[in-house]
Amino acid sequence: MKGVSPMLTEPRPAKQQTGTQRKLLIVDDEEKVCHLLEQYFAHKGYTVRAVCGGDEAVALAEIFCPNVVLLDLLMPGMDGVETLKRLKALRPTPKVLMLSAVNHTEVIKGALSLGADFYICKPVNLAELERLVNLFSPPILP
Repeated sequence: MKGVSPMLTEPRPAKQQTGTQRKLLIVDDEEKVCHLLEQYFAHKGYTVRAVCGGDEAVALAEIFCPNVVLLDLLMPGMDGVETLKRLKALRPTPKVLMLSAVNHTEVIKGALSLGADFYICKPVNLAELERLVNLFSPPILP
């Protein structure tokens, strides 16, 4: 499967939610990536917020309470690793899918050991990314 680390098995899906919106936070220092993903997932019914830095992501996650975070690894300022650590300390804890062009086994293992729920290598197919996001944030039950 292109774009997803071959060392990973099928991710564990999230439990079904009741009474809440499916919220997605996108964190990438490339504004074009943020905009593309924000538009795509908003069209798919997600409530989406996008920011370009780790500090902004942590601050927004505290009030937005996303179900899933798509998090870039390499960013100026607070990088993806430090952002991941801080996001995983939040309650409720969001599922964090790392989304990066870095495709090195040690980097992937490191991110997963720090609490990333999945690691996706760029470039990524949007339909495949949507499938993964849906696994971690299933549809809301009425």
